[in-house]
Amino acid sequence: MGISVFWDNSNIWLVGRGVCKAKEPGDEDAFRIHFSKLLDFVLDGRTLDYAFVGGSVPPDSDPLWNRFKSLGITVETQERGVASGGEVAVDEMIQLAMANRVLDEVTPSTMVLLTGDGSGYQNGKGFTKQLERAHKRGWKVEVISWDSGCNRHLKQFAQQNGSYRPLEDVYEKVTFINNKRWAK
Repeated sequence: MGISVFWDNSNIWLVGRGVCKAKEPGDEDAFRIHFSKLLDFVLDGRTLDYAFVGGSVPPDSDPLWNRFKSLGITVETQERGVASGGEVAVDEMIQLAMANRVLDEVTPSTMVLLTGDGSGYQNGKGFTKQLERAHKRGWKVEVISWDSGCNRHLKQFAQQNGSYRPLEDVYEKVTFINNKRWAK
């Protein structure tokens, strides 16, 4: 039985950039995630049944979303807010995909979430709440996140009800510094 992966690209990239600032100061602007190596880490030898990544629309010249699609990942993007320039409803889009997967699959399997975002939990919303719902319906749950930016409720839920895997342990394997350091 394979796994279903849900990937909050903005969270993984932004927190990873902060990790880069601590590990490789001055290289944050050239920090990149090696998507296929991160996906290999997530899969850990298991079969991928489904993968979904959500994020904000990058510049038209950015090949980011095509790279995800080439890895067999379903991609959905949202325009940034006109007034704020920030993300609008990206987390909710991913959470809806998680809920739909739980509802549509007859046989529960494993749900893997890549994010550290735990906002909304106190109000019965957010990623942690979606993982709770999946877990109640027989799904195994895993969270993969940068430890330095993971919400404590999200991390605690994963540790108590499934598994939690920090990305700092594989930083040099799943990241690279453009034109300077390759992923190992």
